[in-house]
Amino acid sequence: VLWSGDLLGFQQMFLFGLVKLGMIVGPVLLGFLVIGVLSQVMQVGFYASGEALTPKFSRINPIEGFKRIFSKRALVEFIKSLAKVVLVGYLVYRQVRHNLEWLPQISLFDLGDSISLMTNSIYRIGLQVGLFLLIIAAADYWWQRREFENSIKMSKEEIKEEYKQMEGDPLIRSKIRQRQRQMASQRMMQAIPTADVIITNPTHYAIAVCYTPSEMGAPKVVAKGMGLIAQRIKEEGKKHNIATVENPALAQALYKTTEIGQEIPADLYPAVAEVLAFVYRLRRKTV
Repeated sequence: VLWSGDLLGFQQMFLFGLVKLGMIVGPVLLGFLVIGVLSQVMQVGFYASGEALTPKFSRINPIEGFKRIFSKRALVEFIKSLAKVVLVGYLVYRQVRHNLEWLPQISLFDLGDSISLMTNSIYRIGLQVGLFLLIIAAADYWWQRREFENSIKMSKEEIKEEYKQMEGDPLIRSKIRQRQRQMASQRMMQAIPTADVIITNPTHYAIAVCYTPSEMGAPKVVAKGMGLIAQRIKEEGKKHNIATVENPALAQALYKTTEIGQEIPADLYPAVAEVLAFVYRLRRKTV
């Protein structure tokens, strides 16, 4: 009966010790869990996906497997894991070595003191390991962030290709602009028959001007050009019997200040009016 009572008392003390151990070790283990989750969330954010459960046949490909094993990322992960194992082992070893003074004599202590000493040792080990893992998580976050930023940087060829896709091929754009200039030149040449006079430099510039008082507030430039285009304007004017007047200063001023389809500036009214009056007098004499 006495033996049975001693056994019952031992069981109660053992259960009490387990509860005490759970109360001390539990928060430490919970801290490990929280630190692990927080480090993951800090690195990639909260993300739940079943993609990891999806079978991927590329994982059983030996060539792809060797690439993954000997990749830069795999090497970094191996170094991180090795550092964790070595440093955690060192922290545990240092704590055990510190406890060597009383650890061989633990059998001489009563159960309560033994459990208290063990739990305190475990608590210190857990605290040191937790702080170490937190530092590792911060360093790992910095590394992952750096790798991600490097992975999204584009090479010069990729930038050129993206520019082509967004803006179009430079050669095609050049051909489009050339075609647009040709069409604009054709429209300009088609408008020359409506001109009243072509004012020239005489060799460098040619500006075709028309004026219909009932439709316009001021004379309008319907065509202009220099060099070969000026020569074409004069030739087109001859085909349609458009009068040509040489006035270098006025031709240069109109070329620089007035675009095709625009009315002439007010400060050029007198000079253009004089030219138009001269052309109208010629027409009356011809008639």
